[in-house]
Amino acid sequence: MFFSARREHYVTSHRFRNYLSACQQHFDMTPTKALSTLGIVTLKGDQMKYVPTRSFAVLALVGAMGISIPSVAFASSSTTTATAVPSVSFVAAQKALEVQLANRATQLKHLVTDVTAATSLSTKALLILQARLSTEESSINSLIAKVPTDTNKAELNADRAAMLKDNRVYAVMSPQVFEMIGASVVAGQVTTMQGNETTLQSETASLVGLPGYKNALNHYNNYVARLSNWSTRIVTVEGVVLAQTPQGYPGNTRIFVAQNHQILDANIALAYAAYDASIIGLASGGYTGS
Repeated sequence: MFFSARREHYVTSHRFRNYLSACQQHFDMTPTKALSTLGIVTLKGDQMKYVPTRSFAVLALVGAMGISIPSVAFASSSTTTATAVPSVSFVAAQKALEVQLANRATQLKHLVTDVTAATSLSTKALLILQARLSTEESSINSLIAKVPTDTNKAELNADRAAMLKDNRVYAVMSPQVFEMIGASVVAGQVTTMQGNETTLQSETASLVGLPGYKNALNHYNNYVARLSNWSTRIVTVEGVVLAQTPQGYPGNTRIFVAQNHQILDANIALAYAAYDASIIGLASGGYTGS
């Protein structure tokens, strides 16, 4: 009996050592395969009392690892990425840009209305201005649609640059429209007033030999000279103003200022010419002015 019990203890211990060796070799296996390894040893009845306590601890550890590994994997796979919330400064910059674009869209509509109503513009100038306004409206409207979808400051900065550099609604397009209309009005007035020169010449000639003749002749000569001067200068002004583009900013700012002064000088000259005509009319008693 003693040797039989010793033999059973030896066999059991030998089998258990084989089991532990198998666990060590397959420690890096998948949890399913590791768990299936537990079925290699069958411990029944009295054999259980010859298994040391630390052996159960090893079995519990292996089992626990087999269960916990898939749990960790599952938790990792179910993790979701939270959507980043835009900063307060980004939202403020985005809203400010949207307002700036809306203002420019409104301004372009006003400019289109002004150009359409300006009957004094030449056909060439009208077509060029309408084409440029249409291009800028398309550009601004595309930015109006894009800016709300921007997600970072780099995109906002790019859209702001496009709004300014590609369009220049206030710095270039607005003064260009205003000055082209103003210059065309001057050109039209010059043409109309030059048409009165023949009448004024006749009225002046009717004063020959009378006390007021010399004064009337001086005003007539001034009238002709003023109109002749601006009949060519205003054409130059129109050409210079129409040649400006958004890409010429800020250099063309001084050009717009200079041409605006030219248009002002032209209007002053026309006022003086109208005065000359009124003097001739008063002296002759026939001309009532243009």
